[in-house]
Amino acid sequence: MTVYLDMDGVIADFFGKLENDFGADHWKDIKNIERCLNEIRNTDFFYEIPAFAESADIVQLVKEHSDGDWGICSSPLRDDHYNSAYWKRKWLTIHGFMPDDLEKLIFTSNKHKYAISRLSGKPNILIDDKPSNIIAWEKAGGIGIRFQCNKDDVEYLDDQLTDVFRMHSFKV
Repeated sequence: MTVYLDMDGVIADFFGKLENDFGADHWKDIKNIERCLNEIRNTDFFYEIPAFAESADIVQLVKEHSDGDWGICSSPLRDDHYNSAYWKRKWLTIHGFMPDDLEKLIFTSNKHKYAISRLSGKPNILIDDKPSNIIAWEKAGGIGIRFQCNKDDVEYLDDQLTDVFRMHSFKV
């Protein structure tokens, strides 16, 4: 069983950078979000995103709970898959968050395809801030934990992971 971390909103402050770059108090206040997203395509935007202050603690917590069986499962920007995935990999590298097993470094819009371990048939865990990703993951048989770094704290995530591992009789 693998614990997958989303990036944007979980360990990378994607929305804060959007707000800052496009002069909005909240990213939902950006008047033309499609134009905004079009402007960041084919750029190094994802490399420039700040990490949350708690990001290193979150990654460490996931490593400990998963006994080292963890990865990244992040959505690339629509119509900019290769470029945004490239800059996300660079971001993970400079922040020291690259998983040891590069097969567990996944950039896809179809996260739910990784909800079940292909080798063991056991459910994987996804930590993500987007409710629709959690719903699709759970419908596919995985275990989802909704976590948004600018709203939730590390203790909340620790409690959620402890509960999941306890309920599913996995190592705590």
